This record gives sequence, C-alpha cells and structure tokens, in this order.
Amino acid sequence: MPDEDVHGELDPDEVASEDLSEQSRPALDVPPLAAWWVIAAGVVVGLIFVLTDHVLRATAVLGATLVLAAVLRIVLSTDRAGGLVVRSRVLDVLTLVVLAGLIVVSGFTLDMTPR
Repeated sequence: MPDEDVHGELDPDEVASEDLSEQSRPALDVPPLAAWWVIAAGVVVGLIFVLTDHVLRATAVLGATLVLAAVLRIVLSTDRAGGLVVRSRVLDVLTLVVLAGLIVVSGFTLDMTPR
C-alpha cells in the first residue's frame, strides 16, 4: 500500500511505481493438465512392464491408455481435457487411435520366441 503523507494524500511516485509493476507482469495463462495425469499414469505402468520384460502386457496397457485418452478427448470438454487438447478434437482423437493401433499391432506381431 502506498504511504500517505501527513495530510492524508498519496505519494504520486509510489502509486505510479505500483501501477507500473502490476502492468509489467503478464497474467499466467496456463491450462491445467487435468485428465492428462490419468494418461501419464497409464504410460508409466506400461513402461514398468517394458522394464520388467513383460512386452505383451506393456503393449496392451499402452494401447489401452491411448484409447482411453481418445475416449476422454471425445467425452470431456476442452477445459476439462487439459493437456489432452493439442489441436482440434477430431485430429486429436484420430492421432491417438492411430497410435494405439500401431502400438498394438507392432507389439503383438513381435516374434518373442528365443533362438
């Protein structure tokens, strides 16, 4: 709060400096990640399966996580979807479904027999 002088008036230099400091700070416009954390948890579980040599389980978990992300992107509003919003809804869903399909197909077509 700016200091008042003995007559109860505000010092104009202090008022001007406070206004300037408030104007020079831009407002943070960062959208919340919201539903993104659910998807991040699924990816972490899938990567743990990969690290423990459970490739087929990892494939299923990662594919299911991407499908879940696509469903959440369809169902949730843009504000609630948070970090899942990248481009338009259709393009986001299409990208997630294609990635899920590619991961599932590539994971389940691996030849896992020892030679």
